[in-house]
Amino acid sequence: METQININSYCEKNVVTREDGKKVHDYIVSKWVDSEKIEIDFGNVLIASVSFFDEIFGKLAFEYTRNELTSKLQPVNMQEFDRALLNDILKSRLRQKELESQSS
Repeated sequence: METQININSYCEKNVVTREDGKKVHDYIVSKWVDSEKIEIDFGNVLIASVSFFDEIFGKLAFEYTRNELTSKLQPVNMQEFDRALLNDILKSRLRQKELESQSS
């Protein structure tokens, strides 16, 4: 089964705060087990919010492996700035997760 999330419809204009991102994160987690792919459609709208992306994807990086994230999540129709921001957040959180696991 594939799950699709249209950010414009799901969040309307609420794509800035951590609370906004938590809503999307919780929805993704609720669909994780039953979905082979989770497509997140950003509708080519510039979001540019570290808080929003970190709450969704940064938290997912602590909950799942890099392979799980890349094989299951499909962010589509993202502005280049947002894609770069998302990649930076994922790299940072995955590195943080690795460092924490090495120190424990």
